[in-house]
Amino acid sequence: MAQKDLLPTSPPPPAPASTPSAPSAVARMLQSLRALPEAGHDTPGSTGLAGWFKAETAPPTDITPRFREVYARVRDNEAVLPDEARRHQYLLVKGMLGDELPGYLEDNQRRLEQRGLETREVAVDTEGRLLDNVAVVREALLDAQHFRRSVVLVGHSKGGVEALSALALHPELRGVVRAVVTLQAPYGGSVIAHDLVSTPALRRLVDLAFPSLFQGDPDSVEDLSYTRRQEFVRQHPYPLDIPTVSLATSRLSRRSLLRPLCAYVQERYGWGCDGLVAALDAEIPGSRVVRLEDMDHAEAALTGLPGFANYFPSDLTETMVALALDPRR
Repeated sequence: MAQKDLLPTSPPPPAPASTPSAPSAVARMLQSLRALPEAGHDTPGSTGLAGWFKAETAPPTDITPRFREVYARVRDNEAVLPDEARRHQYLLVKGMLGDELPGYLEDNQRRLEQRGLETREVAVDTEGRLLDNVAVVREALLDAQHFRRSVVLVGHSKGGVEALSALALHPELRGVVRAVVTLQAPYGGSVIAHDLVSTPALRRLVDLAFPSLFQGDPDSVEDLSYTRRQEFVRQHPYPLDIPTVSLATSRLSRRSLLRPLCAYVQERYGWGCDGLVAALDAEIPGSRVVRLEDMDHAEAALTGLPGFANYFPSDLTETMVALALDPRR
């Protein structure tokens, strides 16, 4: 069983002199989420939809104990990556609003490079449509194929969905991919995205605010709704022959900055949630899954404030890559 809200065993980095404020556009969007319907609201919202795909697909294998073992070794600065790790190129795919958040996935990428690994950020439009970004991921895979490189795909949130979708839509490129790592990817859909687009007043807000604040396409939010994900996954299921490790998390703590959204999902639906994605929806079919009950959606991609975050993105990514390349299945 996951231990709730334990601080890392090693001393955290010193706190900055002042806490940088979130970009105003992001702050305004997060503030608007307070208008989500309360528990007991007469609209169905996402009722009954979390984990909808589990009855239709291969179950994942829980490797959480193995994760804890390797993560502790990483925290102790032990070498955990296999020798083969240097043979691959690591393609990182950002999630929603990734271009708006300073430091997003930077520590993740920096750690891989510190370990001597070649990395590349896939230039997706983080506020763009799913299929448009799938085309960008496909081009990155074609480049690797041209230069006879094998790759490890690492995607956070929406970026993980786009990485998985590229392989589902383009099976001819599966041979290029050594492994896939997804961090909190809403494979089944995002409960928050679904409730936003299925609540008329909030859907109007998304339609108006998303283009003006982020120059984004409001349909990119709907792409993560349960309705859209059901349609896509049933037509294009993720292949089961690619070594895949997925991270599924939740957190309900007063020390989490995403507590209001986690509490909303818990109170309305009774689901564990990381603030944007119900944990059930991040468990990729046929993958080896890591289940953590003390991590919110920001902690995998942004370095948190000491005393508030339980995990470090750099250590987390190194651990997940090591597990993805582990020959033990």
